[in-house]
Amino acid sequence: MRIAYFDCFSGLAGDMALGALIDLGLDVDRLRAALSTLPVDGWSLTTEDRHKMGIRGVGLRIDIGGRSEGPATPHGHGHHEHGHHDHGHHGHDPAPAHHGHGHDDLDPSHGHDHDAGGHDHAHHFHYADIVRILKGGDLPPPVVERALAAFDAIADAEARVHGVERAAVHFHEVGAVDSILDIAGVAFGLWALGVDRVESAPPPMGRGFIRCAHGPMPLPAPATLEILEGVPIAPCPLERELVTPTGAAFVAAWAERVGGFPEMVVEGVGWGAGNADFPDRPNLLRVVLGRSEPEAARCVVIESNLDDCPPELAGHLLDRLFEAGARDAWFAPIHMKKNRPGFTVGALADAGRAAAVEEALLAESTAIGLRRFPVTRLKLARRQQRVETPYGPVTIKVAHRGGRVINAAPEYEDCRRVARQAGVPLKAVYQHAVAAFVGREAP
Repeated sequence: MRIAYFDCFSGLAGDMALGALIDLGLDVDRLRAALSTLPVDGWSLTTEDRHKMGIRGVGLRIDIGGRSEGPATPHGHGHHEHGHHDHGHHGHDPAPAHHGHGHDDLDPSHGHDHDAGGHDHAHHFHYADIVRILKGGDLPPPVVERALAAFDAIADAEARVHGVERAAVHFHEVGAVDSILDIAGVAFGLWALGVDRVESAPPPMGRGFIRCAHGPMPLPAPATLEILEGVPIAPCPLERELVTPTGAAFVAAWAERVGGFPEMVVEGVGWGAGNADFPDRPNLLRVVLGRSEPEAARCVVIESNLDDCPPELAGHLLDRLFEAGARDAWFAPIHMKKNRPGFTVGALADAGRAAAVEEALLAESTAIGLRRFPVTRLKLARRQQRVETPYGPVTIKVAHRGGRVINAAPEYEDCRRVARQAGVPLKAVYQHAVAAFVGREAP
C-alpha cells in the first residue's frame, strides 16, 4: 500500500500540496493536460523554485484571467460576500488591509463589486455548478470522487457557518475556479503517483485576527474549524492563517489517520512552498511518500450472478462500481439454471469501500442478492518514469520487487493523448514508449 503523509508543520494549503506532489514527480504537463479537460477556461499554472531557510521547495501559482486569486469563499445567505483565503501567499498578517487578494473569509458586497483590476465578481458558482464542472472533464473516476469529497467538506462547513442548506452555498467565480483547480489537481496528483492512502500530521492552528467588513475575524477561520470537526489539531504561536479551508478539506475528507509519522518505507519526499516567510520555521509543506509493510493488504470481493440484466445497463453498472470506489470490476460469462446464459459481475474493494460498492451494485443492476468474501492483495512497489518518443513524452508505470523490475507498461491516458495529437495509431506510441524504456534500462 502506498501512503502519502502530509507533514504540515507550517500549515496546509492547496497550492503547497500541489507543489509538493510536483516535487515528488508529478509531471506538470500531464497535470495541465488533465485539468484542461475540465469545462473552465482562462487559467494558467506556473511553478518556480523557492527557498525557505535553506530548503528548496516548489512554489505554484494559478492565474485566472491574468491574476492570482485564493481559493473559493462562499457567499452567505442574505449577504453577497466575497474575498479570498490566502493560499498563494499562505499566511496572513494580523488584521491586514484589503489589498485585492489574500484577505480572509467574509468581505460583504452586494453582488456588483469590481476589484482594482476591473474583474467583475457578480458571477457566482453554486455548489451544483462545481459538481457539474468536476464531473464534466475527462478525469479518472477515483480523482473525481476524491475531489468531490473535499468540496463536500467545504460546502457542508460553509453551510453550517451561514445557517443555510448546502445547495444554497455559492462561490464567487474566480475563487471557485481556483479551488476547483487546486482540489482536482491534488486529487489527480495523488492518483497519478499511485497513492492508496492519505495520512496527515495534526494541522497547526495559528491565532490572531484578520479584518473583514464585519469587523475583526478570529483565526482559525470559522469554516476551517467547521471542516476539521473531529480531527486532531495542534496549536501554533504564529499569528497567521496557516491552514486554509482547502487544506483542511484535504485532511478531513481524505486522511484515514491524523497523527505522527506512519510506519512505512520512505520512497520520496516532496516540498511545497508558500510565498510568505515565517520567523520560526520554513514556510513549507512536506509530503512523504512511502509504502507500508507487509505489502499484502486486505480487500473484499463482491459478486452477483445475473441472467436478467439488460445489456445497456451493464456498461453503466461497471462505471458506477468504479465511482463507488472499486479497485477493479469485471464481467464474466456463465451458464445458469434453466439453461439461461448470464454473467457474473464482480468487484474488488478495500474493506472501507465495500458497503458503497455493494450499494452501487444493488442499485444499478437487477441483482436481489450478492456474495462477499475477504481476500488479500499483493501489490508490487511502483514508480513512474518519463520517456521520450518521436511523438511526445510518455509516462511508464514500473512495478518492481526487491530492486528488480517485474513489469513496465506505458500509461494509457498519456499514450492516447500523444497519439491523438500526433495523428498516429495508439499502438505505435505504445511500441516506441516500451522501446525507449528498454533502451534506457539496458546496461
